[in-house]
Formats: sequence, C-alpha cells, structure tokens
Amino acid sequence: MRHNVIFDMDGVLIDSQPLHFKIDLEVLRISGATLTQADVERFAGAANRERWLELKRIYNIKTSIDDLIKRHVETVMKLFRESDIQPTVGIIKLLELLKSNNIKTAVASSSSQDLIDLVISKLKIASFFDELITGEDAPMGKPAPDVFLMSAKKLRAEPSDCVVIEDSANGVLAAKRAGMYCVGYKNPTSGNQDISLADMVIDSFNEINIDIHWL
Repeated sequence: MRHNVIFDMDGVLIDSQPLHFKIDLEVLRISGATLTQADVERFAGAANRERWLELKRIYNIKTSIDDLIKRHVETVMKLFRESDIQPTVGIIKLLELLKSNNIKTAVASSSSQDLIDLVISKLKIASFFDELITGEDAPMGKPAPDVFLMSAKKLRAEPSDCVVIEDSANGVLAAKRAGMYCVGYKNPTSGNQDISLADMVIDSFNEINIDIHWL
C-alpha cells in the first residue's frame, strides 16, 4: 500500500478548468489573438509562465510575457474570489477517508500560491493537507516531474510510495515521469485530455472514496 496521495487542484479538487479556459481566451483576445477553447485545452495543467511563453510564441503575440501573466493572474484572482467555488463531487469523502487512515496528502498545482491558498480556504479543506506546493517554485512546470518530486520530498516520501490524482494530460505525464502511481480523473469539464498513461482511470471520486484498496 502507498502512504501518500498528491492532488492536483484545478479539475480535481474543483471543477475550475472551464473558468481557466474562459480567462485564457479573454486574455488572449485582449492581446490580439482570437482562439478557441480547443486551442488552449492542451495547455491545461502546465505552469503559468511556460504556458504563456508558448502561447506567445505560437500565436505571435506582441504583448510582453510579464504583462500577459500580470493580466492573467489579476483576472484569475478576481473571478475566483467572486465565484461560488464548490468541491468536486466525492472529493470531501475521499479526503476524509485518507485522513482517517493516516494517509499523508499534498496539493501540487501549477496555480500560484495565492490561488491555491484562496481555493483551499474557500473550500474549508486546509486541515486535510500536510503540504501545499505550487509549480511556480519548481524549476520546470508540468509535464516535467519537478512539482511532484518536490511534493514527495516535502512529505518525506519516496516517489514509489506516492499516488498522484490528476485530470490533465500534462499532469499525468508529470506524475509518470516522477515515478509515481497515477490515478487519472476523467473530468468532463477539463476538455479533451489524454490521460491514457494513468495507471488507473476513474469517472468519479465515488469509485475510490469507499475504501483504500486502490492504494
């Protein structure tokens, strides 16, 4: 049995990917690039700076990278503060199950520390997590394994003793590159994500929040 579970935040703890897609498209529009949701879906889970550097390069956006990121962060924080954030169905019961079995947990997200803190606070789930890790502190963002390896180090665990729960192609690839077991959550609101590399794929957290046999 593995004794550590690492959660992605967006699309796992909360169904927030549609909001992120909407924000990305608005920032791109203001910056002179008209894209579709399908164009930005493949960047789900990627680190903020790396995502915007790639979008700027591909679509020849003239706005500076710092201005793109500043505009994006300000919009994200505003909309998340105003939104009625709710946990993904079944996630609270899963967190309770893990805590009752003394399984250590962490959040490893590509989102900023401010956004992670805001979401965890609004959901009132801070007590369930031993560590909160942002990809902004990692040398490279997902799909690189850095943020998950940092999480294992913070949890004082070997990668092989960790399970990652992810909803994005970039996140699943990062987990596997880190040498960790990965549960892929097929979230219908996360767009077209290839999570076939995951060791286990679920359609609902109700599939794994009854007992811990899957660990």
